[in-house]
Amino acid sequence: MFALAHGAGEGLFYYGDWIRRPGVAVCSCNDGLRPVIFKLEATEEEAVIDYTPVR
Repeated sequence: MFALAHGAGEGLFYYGDWIRRPGVAVCSCNDGLRPVIFKLEATEEEAVIDYTPVR
């Protein structure tokens, strides 16, 4: 997620092998009993903090 968020598209190690589009990653958690698989896609939207942190 960090790499996609910071612009690493075609430079990722899995692009071109089993991922056909740059800026896309398929990831999973390592919970053996309740695995979750999710697809991440990079966007052009700028991240903005729109709240006041508690600490």
